[in-house]
Amino acid sequence: MLTVTYVVLVLLALAWPLLAVGAVALPFWGVVVLVGERRRTSEPDPAGRRRHARWLLVAGPVLTACAAYGYGLSRMASGLPTDPDDRCRIAMRGRVPYDPDRAGGSSFLWPLHDTTCGPELVPGFVNPLVAGSAVVSVVLIASMAWVRISARRQQGASPVTR
Repeated sequence: MLTVTYVVLVLLALAWPLLAVGAVALPFWGVVVLVGERRRTSEPDPAGRRRHARWLLVAGPVLTACAAYGYGLSRMASGLPTDPDDRCRIAMRGRVPYDPDRAGGSSFLWPLHDTTCGPELVPGFVNPLVAGSAVVSVVLIASMAWVRISARRQQGASPVTR
């Protein structure tokens, strides 16, 4: 299980640019679907298209959180399987040489934090962006569920005419 987690984290650190593109493209696609659905009212299943568009809109904050977390992981030195001197040289982009007396910081995966090379390597916007995107995702999913439940209640309460 630990190996799978490590592989997922490495892939997330490598693929964060693709996730960032998806975080922009999928909500845009959802808006296009919603606008197209408004123009064409003779669709056989407009509710299905709206539901599809809603999930595309929810995918934006989910992918934003994943991309931001992957970006933060890519800036950390602790995930690299090398010696401390190489890790810090790679993470610091050659700006600060590794000094064992100054090193000895800590590294956490949540919230993302890495001071093993001295200064903080994870940019300050990463953790708030991940947390904020997660909250937005949960709020969107909860609002979608609430709308669906209230729509079903209204359908059940309306009289059936034949």
